[in-house]
Amino acid sequence: MKKYMFIVGVLIMGLSNMTAQVDAGFATVPVVNGKVVFEQFILTDQGLSANQKYAILQKWVKDKYTGSPLVSSIRFDDKNQSATVSAKTELTGVPENPVMNYRFDLSVASAGCVLVVRDITYQSAPKQGASSFPKTITAEQTITDQAVSAPGEEGKIRSGTRKATLSFLNSLYKEVLGLF
Repeated sequence: MKKYMFIVGVLIMGLSNMTAQVDAGFATVPVVNGKVVFEQFILTDQGLSANQKYAILQKWVKDKYTGSPLVSSIRFDDKNQSATVSAKTELTGVPENPVMNYRFDLSVASAGCVLVVRDITYQSAPKQGASSFPKTITAEQTITDQAVSAPGEEGKIRSGTRKATLSFLNSLYKEVLGLF
């Protein structure tokens, strides 16, 4: 009897752990081939066909990003049922409120949707007396584990940038998760 109770207990813990992982979002900064790339597979309603999911995705991208001054491009690939958006956002709660430039891809299939965020860079307003061009820094130089371990004030700024980036990406993830 104890053996069966133990097995049931392990199964329940395993199932609850799997549920938590499905809704996890982004908690770390993954580096793939030297580049920061966030990727998440989102399970979708199996009652919808891939074409219906793609139509929902297209509508959301058009409604949310068309006409925004923070968007530099939107591209749809009907053959592969995917969308790519290049945009930027101001990160609040970080010294100098840097602007984060990013690109994300969404592609749908019968089982779900893949969200990939890549090509992340940060720009801060030019400092007084410096060049009038903003300085651009890559995510690899800013939010990786190695980058945030920098000592002193620089490490604190990078850590804050990392936290703000993950917060923004998790809000994007939750929006996409809510579509299906």
